[in-house]
Amino acid sequence: MEKKIVLLFSVIFSLLVVTNLWFYVRFVFDRVSTYIPIEYNNIIGSDIFVIFYVLFLSLYMTIFIKQMYTKQYSKVFFVISAIFYIVIMLYLLFFKSIGVQGFSFNPFGFILDIFNGQSFEVFANILFFIPLGMIYSFYKMNPKKVAIFSLIILILIETIQYVFKLGFFDISDIETNLMGICIGYILFKYVFFKHRIK
Repeated sequence: MEKKIVLLFSVIFSLLVVTNLWFYVRFVFDRVSTYIPIEYNNIIGSDIFVIFYVLFLSLYMTIFIKQMYTKQYSKVFFVISAIFYIVIMLYLLFFKSIGVQGFSFNPFGFILDIFNGQSFEVFANILFFIPLGMIYSFYKMNPKKVAIFSLIILILIETIQYVFKLGFFDISDIETNLMGICIGYILFKYVFFKHRIK
């Protein structure tokens, strides 16, 4: 049985390596290059970086899938993931658009973006905030408090971006970010907390 499990996750890891490599070359590189200074594009396009990125992400995803399979979740794994996530989000929120300022109060802006071919950005806004909802759920925060606290935090983030010229104050960003938080909260509460976290 143990050999079958090892073989199973070896196959999963191999498939993830191929998938993540294809996804990086096809989608991720072009998107990531818009979020970092142009002088670093050669680094993220280098063979060493791509290999490290693909292997690290594939290993991380394999460990996560294994925990789902065994229905036993590591608190250490979750905390390390949360710290890593927060560092990335701080950069994306406050350092990728320095010198940019603007605002949009159109609550249907994200719908227009989808029809205008910017669906990746819309879904990224949702996806990037799913882990934050999972963090809230991990600490067993009340759903009502999560909604109110998240809304205040998101408005504060958008305000800081506008005031300090770090991006746009965009109502549709608040909406999509809030969607991601709600999805993460619900997923973690009804999937992870049904099992053991140790």
